[in-house]
Amino acid sequence: LEKLNIGAKGIVLVIDENDKLIGTITDGDVRRAILGGVSIENRVNGIVHKNPVCVEEGADREKIKDIFIRKAIKQLPVVNKKGVVVDLISINDILIPKGKEHPVIIMAGGLGTRLKDLTKEVPKPMLKVGQDPILYHIINNFKRYGYNKIIMTVNYKANIIENYFQDGYAYGVKISYIRENERLGTAGGIKLAKDYLNKPFFVINGDIFTNLNVDNMMQYHLKNTFDLTVAVRQYSYEIPYGVIEIDGNNNVVNINEKPEIEYLISGGIYCLNPEVIELIPDGEYYEITDLINSCVNKGLKVGYYEIKEYWMDIGKLEDYYKVND
Repeated sequence: LEKLNIGAKGIVLVIDENDKLIGTITDGDVRRAILGGVSIENRVNGIVHKNPVCVEEGADREKIKDIFIRKAIKQLPVVNKKGVVVDLISINDILIPKGKEHPVIIMAGGLGTRLKDLTKEVPKPMLKVGQDPILYHIINNFKRYGYNKIIMTVNYKANIIENYFQDGYAYGVKISYIRENERLGTAGGIKLAKDYLNKPFFVINGDIFTNLNVDNMMQYHLKNTFDLTVAVRQYSYEIPYGVIEIDGNNNVVNINEKPEIEYLISGGIYCLNPEVIELIPDGEYYEITDLINSCVNKGLKVGYYEIKEYWMDIGKLEDYYKVND
């Protein structure tokens, strides 16, 4: 029962002292056994399904799919040539497209205090844009380009996010959750996900609404061999006054009425190489800006990728209403 609870797959595999597969037990098997009078002190020998359907490591994806359909099963143990268990795959792993290998971390643990009453009952990433939460739009845009391995870092009202998206299969993606027991900033949570990250990966803030072609960004990151790539956006700011230009002798040489200044601002979307994670301290509040500066100071290659598509950072009330309009 403990193993069923920890695994959260509804099934456990029974193995011998050499890790060879003996059989399987599902939560339904345990339930029926207890209802039939079997004590939880009993050994599992009496309820194990011996010689279960399994597949050998390296089997073709179509062959595995055919076994699932013909045998009408939901889980399939994977063994090597010696019969030793190496994996367990579910029908959802096969029915959902394999997707691209680069994971996506969505930072969904923020408090959203600038949105005031809107985030008292729900976390900011769950506020609706149109009919669906912001998170849905983020996930859907990555899925559109073939990125379906999603990792969400959650903290504030995490249960609302987890209950809504669950394992992600209903949305055509695979979602894993990283719970921040304390707020760790926009980069601190990345360190908690390091075991999932052995390929270049995305990081995106949970309040970004965009239709950015994320595949173009990742390919740009890889082609230029950057260690970290920042998605940037052109931002214009009009100074509402006449700006005076002077020379070294206190003379006015020009006045520019209400000039516009252009900046490149961070778009809250990043591509990172796994090696960069080592620069993030353990268990400390750490912002992505700290990580970028650390990379620059260490002499790592930091690039930028300009967002040409629609983009909105839903940080303030007026931004939220604007993106809905």
